[in-house]
Amino acid sequence: MLSSQRWREMGLLVKKVAVITDAISPEFFSPRWQRYYGGLFGPENLHVITYAGMKPLFRDVQMGNIWEVNRPYDDKLRVDLIADFIAVLLNSYDVVLRCDVDEFLFPDPGRFLNLADFVEKNKQPYVTARGVDVIELEDDPPLDSNAPVLGNQRHYGLRSAALNKTCLTTVPLRWAPGFHGANASPHFSYLYNFHLKWADIKARITWNEKMLTGLTPGTSEHTYFAVGAEHLLSVAKFFSNKPKLGEETEGEFDRRFLDSVNVHQESQIYQGEFITQDFLFSLEKQFNTPAADF
Repeated sequence: MLSSQRWREMGLLVKKVAVITDAISPEFFSPRWQRYYGGLFGPENLHVITYAGMKPLFRDVQMGNIWEVNRPYDDKLRVDLIADFIAVLLNSYDVVLRCDVDEFLFPDPGRFLNLADFVEKNKQPYVTARGVDVIELEDDPPLDSNAPVLGNQRHYGLRSAALNKTCLTTVPLRWAPGFHGANASPHFSYLYNFHLKWADIKARITWNEKMLTGLTPGTSEHTYFAVGAEHLLSVAKFFSNKPKLGEETEGEFDRRFLDSVNVHQESQIYQGEFITQDFLFSLEKQFNTPAADF
């Protein structure tokens, strides 16, 4: 993958792009997130928000910007804080990308070289990425953290409307908790949001258990990580046992989601139903690429 500096030297990347997330740990998918987005846009343009007392955990992270908020993690605080921060970033950046540390934005490889190419060529004020859960099958080995996931280690995905997130913007926006909706109607392009939560369930269980040891019971963080191994394994098994062939096309799924979108009159947030398809689809067949960069 060409570095962001090389892209700029070649005149292929003119827009100034920031990427923002929030995290309470520099582990698990964070290194992959840093490597992917930092390689495309430069580590100096990555912005990670963390919460009260957690910045020391990131002392060894090689990244441009770690911002500590003097408040404990809270889902509503999180979404409003990041929306405000994005508005500030847009004073000095042309584009801001917002995604979780286990979310990887990737464009249609038949149309774009990579995410940087998509961002550079995009002319829309904002883009809603199509959500895909990357699914671990029963015989899949554990993820190698240093090797690409898509088209290399994991081969099936599940379309999930909960992951249809407006994650590229050139204008200030407001979001619903979890970033599941924004105050702008969904607008799809050739961009996908690959979610790795279900891509290596045993590693996630190990990480959850490790995180619990340092969190205070009753806090939002503790509640998030306290989901038991039995539940996670059962959900993962449910996903992996779905059939690997179905008739509904991507366009038909998009229409089903868009038809469900309503706007909340008070907040003016557009949200659709969290529908999923009832089958898995082949990532290689859909994206026709031997391996993505994440």
